[in-house]
Amino acid sequence: MRNVVETARSFILGKNGKISNRKIAFFLLFFNVITSAAVSIYIPCLKQMAIDLRTTNAIMQMTIVAHLIGEFIGRMLCGPFIAAYGNRVIVLPSLIISILGHLGCMISGSAGVFMIMRFIQAIGASVIYVVSQSVIDETFNEKEKSSVMGILELYQPIAWILSPFVGSILAEISNWRFSFLVLLVAQLGGIVFFLIYPSKRHSQTGKVCSASRLFCDYGSILKNSSFIIYALIPGLFAGGYMIFATCSPFICAKFFGNNSADIALFSSIPLFFYVIATFAYRVTVDKFGITISRRIGTSIYGIFGIYLTYLIMHKSPWTPGALLALMCLQCSGSAFLVPVSVLKALQSTAPHSTCVGASTVVIFRNIIMSMCITMGARVNNSITTIMSCVFMTVATILVLITTRKIIRTRNRERQKVKL
Repeated sequence: MRNVVETARSFILGKNGKISNRKIAFFLLFFNVITSAAVSIYIPCLKQMAIDLRTTNAIMQMTIVAHLIGEFIGRMLCGPFIAAYGNRVIVLPSLIISILGHLGCMISGSAGVFMIMRFIQAIGASVIYVVSQSVIDETFNEKEKSSVMGILELYQPIAWILSPFVGSILAEISNWRFSFLVLLVAQLGGIVFFLIYPSKRHSQTGKVCSASRLFCDYGSILKNSSFIIYALIPGLFAGGYMIFATCSPFICAKFFGNNSADIALFSSIPLFFYVIATFAYRVTVDKFGITISRRIGTSIYGIFGIYLTYLIMHKSPWTPGALLALMCLQCSGSAFLVPVSVLKALQSTAPHSTCVGASTVVIFRNIIMSMCITMGARVNNSITTIMSCVFMTVATILVLITTRKIIRTRNRERQKVKL
């Protein structure tokens, strides 16, 4: 056992006993990918799971919402707790709860039990993203943060690309339950990492997390209009994509049959564009700055709107190809806007509120994703309706960006009047 611990320590810290910033970024990305993979790894198996658990397709889609609600509750609480007590005190018990939830999902025999276990697993896993933001804040300088933030925000598209393929492969090897065993083992690695990682953020002397402080912390965050606007954009991207992804098994059934590999490929193609665009975003940020990146993302969303208008004006049929083209545009634009939005949101908060701000960003994301998945489960998987829902998220993003400019202009005018 001692040899195993020493091997893990030397792998994480290196020969000099210090962990490099690059390795920190890699581990944070990996554990966030594992956490996010739990949302979508079983999407290709939804129909088979509905049969095994004796329930309907709509109920199986709603198990994803149960996961998102669990994340919502966990993230709402973990931000203030991390700010008060430090990373390690919160993350280790949370990961143990998540592992127990994975175990429950693996052995569940009914849709009700499975949904409860998904909820429990999500509460525990919810802490990873917030802790990651805390680690980035304490480790990297201001110039590095925008680049590292772009890497971290790859966790969702990477998970959404890989997890359906991994889920379909694991289902072929054994069955859908095997996926949750793999996730369980991967999260054990998270416990090892955070046990060894030398965190700089410890508990704050004299600060106790209470209900009154929780309301106070979130109250100060929610009064900040700049934070609200930037914090909503990542959720809108994720919500628009999840409408598409959770309906993909049923869209594919109409056009290509019920092959899980085809479903995984269809739903992941837009995310490949997200990954490629993210690397373009990093180059753009390093050479030209955040402002240019934001303009590029907004321009791509504008092209999305033009193409959608063209399809509507010419009454073109809603083919899978047209749907994929629109989703690829959305994901490409989001690769430029999401990391910029998260960074701007956190920069608009007070230094001691970073953890609470990170919690709020992902809370918004979960609320919007839950609403969009619920909407997708109720639209009978019509491509026209799905695309309309996605378009609304894109339009809202553009409205928020415009609103931010208006607010900034008004603030400047008020400052001039005061002077």
